[in-house]
Amino acid sequence: MERGLVALLGLGLALLLLAPSRRLASAAPVEDGLLMNGDFETAPPGGFVKSASVSEGAAIPSWTINGTVELISAGQHQGGMILIVPQGDHAVRLGNDAGIGQVVEVEKGSEYAITFSAARTCAQLESLNISAGSVSQTVDLQTLYSIEGWDAYALAFQAVDEQASIEFRNPGMEDDPTCGPILDNVAIKKLFSPDKAKGMIYNHSTTMKFP
Repeated sequence: MERGLVALLGLGLALLLLAPSRRLASAAPVEDGLLMNGDFETAPPGGFVKSASVSEGAAIPSWTINGTVELISAGQHQGGMILIVPQGDHAVRLGNDAGIGQVVEVEKGSEYAITFSAARTCAQLESLNISAGSVSQTVDLQTLYSIEGWDAYALAFQAVDEQASIEFRNPGMEDDPTCGPILDNVAIKKLFSPDKAKGMIYNHSTTMKFP
């Protein structure tokens, strides 16, 4: 009887060890701070190249590309103006109908905010569409006369699953293909207060603190 019990226990342990590891533990939710390569300072394959356009299928580490996205560097010139990099040495510029995104692990049911810095490159209307989970909003960039040349924004959302897709897209078709919104400093923050409504865009003039 005892030998039979030991055999059954041994079989149970063997089955447990053979079970898929994803059933025993799930990936930890993302921590507050920059998304992976959220500051675009991780060099792509081949290193940084000044004014490098990255087409769909190419790689910006940790990001998925749709359309043409340009990696820009601090101090880079376009015509007679200097392109604004909100933080660090590099940022991305989204071409016509181009997008960039990544999937993050989150805690289902929790509230989060995606924060980011954005600037426009031309004296014309430029917009940026932001999607996080099931929430999507489009913001018109108003940076032409700001002192810094860029603004910080936040989008609040509730996680409806254990993963959330974060996407940024240029919804416009600019007459000048060298125009397009600049994106940098993409971060996530878990919210513990219901003060901010889901699906709303807030800029740096609000009381929300950015990571």
